[in-house]
Order: sequence, then C-alpha cells, then structure tokens
Amino acid sequence: MWKVDSGSQSGTTTASYADALDWKCSELSKKTILLKNTDGSNSLKYKLLGYAKEGGFYKELVAETELLAGEVAQFHYGRQWHQLVLQVVDGSGHATYQVDYEGQGA
Repeated sequence: MWKVDSGSQSGTTTASYADALDWKCSELSKKTILLKNTDGSNSLKYKLLGYAKEGGFYKELVAETELLAGEVAQFHYGRQWHQLVLQVVDGSGHATYQVDYEGQGA
C-alpha cells in the first residue's frame, strides 16, 4: 500500500536550538523538506539531523547554515532514515519560519 505523509508547521526562532520539525519517516523512501524564513528582516540558522533507528544517535546531515529573510532551503532524501529533525535558532534576531514537508513510500 502506498503511503504519503505531508504537513506544514510554522514558528518563531529563539536563542536556543528548537525542533522546527521532528519527523518519524521510516516508512517513506522519498522525502522533501522546505524551510522558508518568513521574517521581513531577521536571519535564522538551521541544521538537519538524521537518525537511523529509534533511540539511536544522530548524524548531522546539514551543518549549521544561515538563512536570510525571505530565503528558502530545500532538502531531498531518497535514503532510508528512521527520523529527520530540523532545528532552528536565532540568527540576527527572532525570525519567523514555515516548514513544509512530504514523503512517499510503499
């Protein structure tokens, strides 16, 4: 049976890293994540972590990167991951963001 999991979340960054997306995606073979900095002036920083199994340790898939106001970052994965975690933190100040994601698999 074909499975699709998708959604959208939004929020505001803080001075400490927080999960913008914590996605259990072990049944999905193809995954896309879009992160948009929706703030008018402040930048934000992000990093993406991957877990191979529940309760395991993570691999940093994308090191800390700055996203300027209005910019979009995209991530596409065809590899199997049990869980993907996208974390955000203040860049030049508190910034608003939106995360859209979708995955598909059999």
